[in-house]
Formats: sequence, structure tokens, C-alpha cells
Amino acid sequence: MYKILNILIFLSFSYTQWFSVNHDLIARSYYMSYPENISDQESAPLIINMHGFGGSALSQRYYSEMDQFAHEQGIAVVYPQGIVNSIGYTSWNVGTYWDFSNLDDVGFIEAMINKVSDDFNIDLDRIYACGMSNGGYMSYELACELEDKITAFGSVTGNFMLNQTSGQFCEFTREIPIIHFHGTSDSVVDYYPPSFDGSLTVFESSDFWIEYNDFNSDSIEDLNNNVEIYNFSNSNTNTVFKHYKVYGGGHDWFKENWGFHTSSELIDFFLQYSLSDFYNETELGDINSDSQINVLDIVLLAEIILEGLYLEEGDLNFDQTISILDLIALINLILY
Repeated sequence: MYKILNILIFLSFSYTQWFSVNHDLIARSYYMSYPENISDQESAPLIINMHGFGGSALSQRYYSEMDQFAHEQGIAVVYPQGIVNSIGYTSWNVGTYWDFSNLDDVGFIEAMINKVSDDFNIDLDRIYACGMSNGGYMSYELACELEDKITAFGSVTGNFMLNQTSGQFCEFTREIPIIHFHGTSDSVVDYYPPSFDGSLTVFESSDFWIEYNDFNSDSIEDLNNNVEIYNFSNSNTNTVFKHYKVYGGGHDWFKENWGFHTSSELIDFFLQYSLSDFYNETELGDINSDSQINVLDIVLLAEIILEGLYLEEGDLNFDQTISILDLIALINLILY
């Protein structure tokens, strides 16, 4: 199947359109915004940008103003649409307090990623997620559930609803980079504990990620009189939990009047990371686990493809399948 991009390759403007994907027998919608001047030999990073409680895909697109920053860097943005819940508002099902429906929103996001990458030239090594408010909660949820597909995560005024009381425990396979923007005067989602919904507020969340990512260093930068930037890190890795603390800021997607634009900062943060950064190259492609990558691995991978099996070390393009594309990637890895 030809990708939609190949039809539009000579157009000199960005491509925007509604799409849908069937998940759990429901047609789920999303608004796709693809940058101009991407050739059929190139692939674009993808940012998933999720609206807040009661919001919509289009309102989030206009509110966040992300397209203008993303397209100039060749980045695609997809705006998924939440479904109206049992109390009459669009939302994302992040569990516990916010469990107003039994919809599998994580599964929808995964299905959407697969459909978007089928229709457009997407760099599967550079897929990112962010959201406003309830969409920020959802971004944290995806950090727990889809870290094998999404590289880095951003939350804007959305807390971390770690659902341990309902049996959810995040089981990660790698370090997780996160950036969180929050105003100290947010009257909707609490900045300071305790939160109204049992979620982890920003510094409670940072404590969780400091322990998980084994961070041993922190710093505070004064961006201006109203904004402090916290960085929690480890000297042995470039993975960071980054927090913009906006004194007097409300429930907002912060823009230039605060000395920065949230969308621009999200993009700069995201582009530091690729999914392959978090996998040991001697493991990725080392099919026979002998700490070497050579022709023996090519032979074994070919056998795995013929038998229709899956092996994580052989999934060199991170699409959750093993195919001839992975074999070509392995050959290129050895040759170049």
C-alpha cells in the first residue's frame, strides 16, 4: 500500500486531515498534521498531543500551537480524540478517580501509532507523547504502558495517577525521560500535595522517577523571576526528569508571556532522545547472544522470519514484528 505521503509529495504545504482507526469495535478518531517538504526517502518524528478533560483534538491543536514549532523541524503531530464518558465529557481513561468508562485508551493510542506509521513515513525510533491536564495524566499512563513504542513523555498541568491500589504497577524495560510543566496557582490540578484525586503531584512524581531512573544529581535554573527549571539526572546517562515550576501560573499551556513556549520546550526536550538510545547495541541485533553481531546473526534472523517468530533482539526497527525490513537493517548494521 502506498503511503499517503507519496500522493502528496509535491505539495508545498502541510497535510492535515481527520482519520480513524477501529479499536475494540469502536471507530476512534484522530487529527493528523504532517509537515511540508518531507520526501518519500525521509521519515518524520511523531508527537502525540492529547487534549484535556472536556477538550477535543482540534481545540488542543489550536491551543497548544504545536504545529508551527513542529513543522519547521520536520515533525508530525497527531491529536487523538477522547470519547465522551459516562458523565458527559470527553476524557482519557487513566484509572482510579478518572475511570469514567471502560475504554481501552492505551490500546487506542497503540493502534493509532500503528495506523499512522502505515499511512505516513514516520520515524518509529522517535515517537513522543504529551498532553494537557487529563491528557498529561494520559502521557504518564503511556510512560507506564507503552514505553516500548514511545520514547519520551511530557505533561502540562497533569499529575501522575499511579494506580497501585487498583493493581497497576509500572514495569519498565528502560529509563524514562519526562518533562512536566505546572503552575503553582493551578486551581484545577493540584501543584502541592495532597492532590484531590490521589494522584502524585509533581515533586511526588519526581521522587518516583528519581528512584526508578537511579538519579543522583539535581539542579535548579532560574529562567526568569517567575520560572524555575528543575533537572533530576544521573551523570552516567542523559535521561532527565525536567520540571518547569511556574510561580503564579494557573492551569495553562504556558506561552511567551512566561518567557518560554511550552510546545517549543517540549520539542527541544523530545528530540534529545531516540528509542534506540535505551537499548544496548550489542544486544539489539545479537540474535545468538554471543556479544557479537555478524553473519551468524543474519542466518538466525532469517530462520526466525521464516518460522514467523518474534525476538526482541531482532526487532531492529521497533515495530513489534520481525520481517525482511529487520533483516535489511541488520545487514546494514554489520556493513556500516
